Amino acid sequence: MFDKYGPKWLVIPGFLITTIILFVFTRITTATTAITIALLHTTLLIGIAMIRMPAQTNGLNQLPRDLYPSGTAVMSTLQQIAGAIGTAIAVSIMSAGQNVYLAGVSNPSDPVVMSEALTAGIQDAFVFGLVASAIGLVTAFFIKRATFTTNNEMTKH
Repeated sequence: MFDKYGPKWLVIPGFLITTIILFVFTRITTATTAITIALLHTTLLIGIAMIRMPAQTNGLNQLPRDLYPSGTAVMSTLQQIAGAIGTAIAVSIMSAGQNVYLAGVSNPSDPVVMSEALTAGIQDAFVFGLVASAIGLVTAFFIKRATFTTNNEMTKH
């Protein structure tokens, strides 16, 4: 599909899927079943796959072939750094949301309240992901396809 339609027509639906699923994740409760969460997570990963592979391939296509190994190394490094930063931000948001919830209840040591607090924090963290995905969706409309001509000069479509 990437070769036939280019990255934009995979990345945009991928971001639509992730944005919708992340919105649904912001609505989870303590009553949400494990199977529902597993199905949502699986669908989220399908959307992420639709984003990452075409975007990375298109990014590498911007480079001359002799720079592919360096481009791959840079993208892998940035992916690890962004993943670590994103995780740290999400966990910080989750902890803050949990603390805010616990500050507003009369018995914060009650196990039911602790579960509800954790869920509230998780919902807040998914709002962060939802905003990031929505920004990605908007920027996906500006993706340009990069290809090489027979004499190895790059052209954009």
